[in-house]
Amino acid sequence: METRVATLHEIRATLHAEHEHLWRLIGAVRHAQGEDRRAELAALLRYLAVHEAAEEVAMHNAWVTDSTRERLDEEREIADVIERLVHAYALRGSVPEPDVPTSTDSDDEFLVILDQLERSLRDHSEAEENEEAPILAAELSPEQLGDLLRLLLMVREMAGDAASPVAGESFATMRLAAQREFKAAQRQVR
Repeated sequence: METRVATLHEIRATLHAEHEHLWRLIGAVRHAQGEDRRAELAALLRYLAVHEAAEEVAMHNAWVTDSTRERLDEEREIADVIERLVHAYALRGSVPEPDVPTSTDSDDEFLVILDQLERSLRDHSEAEENEEAPILAAELSPEQLGDLLRLLLMVREMAGDAASPVAGESFATMRLAAQREFKAAQRQVR
């Protein structure tokens, strides 16, 4: 495979484009109803699992600093919010019982948690673009940055491919599958 070099500007621009795509996916979930919401949520979760796996393999493990440790902690917190979001969505379809919220209450809870996820992701992405990326650019060679960029550029294709090995049943399963794919891609370069 051909060696590629990259700059801080390319890394930031790619991260920013990926994050903008993420905001569009969140907006689609927020505005969808019924089965459309289920499909949009599935697309969001798959994209987010692949995106986070790429960042973990390519960025957070490339050069460990306090900033990368903070990003990993944030990602664990985001995974917890995702779990709550999926649970709230599942409640939407359940038959009302005394201790189970009604559909409207569940929709409200779902949207509150979706907003929390978006806020957490926005803070996280801003730190990646403005803190972590410059540190990596200063510490890694242009070739190493090129490897990082190559993995980041694989995200949309891997997340959007229905035949992708990342088409899992849960966020955690999809993320683990994506991590394996990115690690395999990384080994091909070395």
